[in-house]
Amino acid sequence: MDFEQALQEYKRYLHREYRKDSTRRNYHRFAEQALEWIGENKGKHSIEELTAEDTGDFKAWCVDRYKVNGNVGRLHALNNFTCKFLGRKDLRVSVPRTVPVNKAVMSEKELERYINATKDPLEYLIAILEIDGLLRPTEICMLKISNIDFENQKLYLDDTKTGDNYIIMSPRLMKAIKDYLPYRRKPRRKEDEDRLIIIPKGSHRGFAPQKGRGDFVYNTTKRIAARAGFERSIYPYLIKPSVITNDLNNRVNPKIVQRKARHRRIESTLRYDHSSDEMVREYFRKYTVDNVDTLKPEEKVRAMLDRMLSGEIDRETFKTSIDILMPQRHREKDIAYI
Repeated sequence: MDFEQALQEYKRYLHREYRKDSTRRNYHRFAEQALEWIGENKGKHSIEELTAEDTGDFKAWCVDRYKVNGNVGRLHALNNFTCKFLGRKDLRVSVPRTVPVNKAVMSEKELERYINATKDPLEYLIAILEIDGLLRPTEICMLKISNIDFENQKLYLDDTKTGDNYIIMSPRLMKAIKDYLPYRRKPRRKEDEDRLIIIPKGSHRGFAPQKGRGDFVYNTTKRIAARAGFERSIYPYLIKPSVITNDLNNRVNPKIVQRKARHRRIESTLRYDHSSDEMVREYFRKYTVDNVDTLKPEEKVRAMLDRMLSGEIDRETFKTSIDILMPQRHREKDIAYI
């Protein structure tokens, strides 16, 4: 079977096995990339010719060309194609671990500035769905009016990546939806009548955003951010970690944050926490003992140790605090504090 035939069969396999369009599209795209590279660089064009050396060489090319986190999905997709679809476990490649990236998240004031820059009910609704609902662009695009339950404060999701299939709506999210519905443009197609988001302007006006793609929400987010005057890049996938980080810094129960984010495991939620050194300093200013600014560094360290022993902060937070309070300390002195 040649590569083209295999990719056609793989596409049908993905439609049977996976319900999310984005998953199908990414798996197929990365498998196609791998086969194209092997064809061009190894001179092979049929599945029967593939060897572990071929997939290993493709991995080496990816490692040299792309960043680690980009290769996680790329190589997982290759293994899905070779091992699950072809049944060739001998072609499996090892996949690197995701490297945590500490994004420079938006502060509460910046999030409020972002909301205030919206200019119509649709932009405001999208901003609140991102901030209060923690929804992804594709999830926002696919929302349905029939899935809104104002009485029970629930918004159901038909096609969601993780966790529960509904969110608990905040009061301002419910108001944003109610304010948007009279403004919502009449759909041009019958199949879009139940879709909440209808594009109001441009060549796609009157249509719902394309299924499985979040371009409309992404472009709307960039437009709002530009109007707000942000000098750095603001995009939908920065907003979710920003909200989660701010919630955790404000001592919101982690289980509540986990539920808001619809994560099955608390570990997933904590990966969205991007607290910075400046946030730790702010924590000291707001939450340490009375008159903390008058204490010597050693006394501040002792206060933080007391907080760790009482269970108010964890070991990692304590160690980070020491690094900031006493950056010149020698490593061997750590034993005295831990």
